[in-house]
Amino acid sequence: SFFLGGDGKANIPDVLLDPRSLKRYARGRFLGKGGFAKCYEITDLETDQVFAGKVVPKAMIVKPHQRDKMTSEIAIHQTLDHPHVVGFHGFFEDEDFVYVVLEICRIQVNLVI
Repeated sequence: SFFLGGDGKANIPDVLLDPRSLKRYARGRFLGKGGFAKCYEITDLETDQVFAGKVVPKAMIVKPHQRDKMTSEIAIHQTLDHPHVVGFHGFFEDEDFVYVVLEICRIQVNLVI
């Protein structure tokens, strides 16, 4: 089954490795946090492309309904393609975390003085 493991004591690594594609992402600045996840700016070390990385500790999704919610979120997000919805670029996991790779949203503020 997906998303099993993790004791809650692990630190988020500085370099995130997708074991299937062997893509490596450098973890950058902290962007924010939600109920289960923390978000970081992550950079593909091969292409220098920047994404938002949602990092979910597996220790936070131990109950079956929590894992089902995570699986559903990923399945739904994979099917969405709309200019007003953050783009989905994939997901992967290691022993302790699930990583969701998302489009980075740049906030532009125009001040009129």
